[in-house]
Amino acid sequence: MPFRVTIGNQITDRELLGEKSMWCLSSDKTEPIIKARNQINSAHRECHLHLPETAIVFFMSKGIEYLCDNHNAQELPEPFPRFLNRCPVWEIAEYRVCFLDGGRGAPQACDTVETLAALGVKNIISVGMFGAFDPQIKIGEIITPDKAFVEEGTSLHYYESLEYSIPSIRLHKIASSKMHIKTYPIVSTDAVYRQTFYKEQLWREKGAVGVDMETSVVFSVSSFLGLNSVGLLMASDVHPLNPDDPKWDWHMTREMRYELSEKSLAVAKQLSND
Repeated sequence: MPFRVTIGNQITDRELLGEKSMWCLSSDKTEPIIKARNQINSAHRECHLHLPETAIVFFMSKGIEYLCDNHNAQELPEPFPRFLNRCPVWEIAEYRVCFLDGGRGAPQACDTVETLAALGVKNIISVGMFGAFDPQIKIGEIITPDKAFVEEGTSLHYYESLEYSIPSIRLHKIASSKMHIKTYPIVSTDAVYRQTFYKEQLWREKGAVGVDMETSVVFSVSSFLGLNSVGLLMASDVHPLNPDDPKWDWHMTREMRYELSEKSLAVAKQLSND
């Protein structure tokens, strides 16, 4: 049975979909207890990393391995010092770009963006996969989202209200126009097991074609910190539209991941040349 709440007058499901809890309070003028700049130079470590202005952040496996095997990438001498699980970071000096694994889910993605900002990165190319729930999207298709509806909780600690976040105009233009990548809205969610048929229909009515876990927070936190960001996502699977349709199945291949990784580097190269 559809979930509905009454607050004063009856609220419809579609209105409720845009409602957000207020975790970012306009009355709160205090400083965060933990800041990325303090974290990377905390008492138990000291960071000497110098990163280029552009970072490719992978929210999937195999992309890092591909760039390391096929391009002149050098692992930097120190790990990436984010709060949630430090990791290696590599640089391709020729293109003035670094790359790393961004983690999984909105909290770790946010941690990665905050730490990149503290280390001087200005441009973030977010790379990952999404589950498609629109019949026009085919498995293996690469898109660059023009907006990401916020259904993860992290962004709402940065903004009092935020229905969707958007990429930077400049980076999105490079990906969509110069790289000829199609652009559609998506949804980012924390709840992997609550992508119901009913909910996905509401998402389609909002114009979204698929769902991931990180894009909306990469866009929102990048904007909050004054960074430029863009997303490159590949459809790894197509969700059934009705309960009687063939069940969800995973179709992402190693070759598809390689294609997406190469495309992300092409965006970085173009950005370096502009």
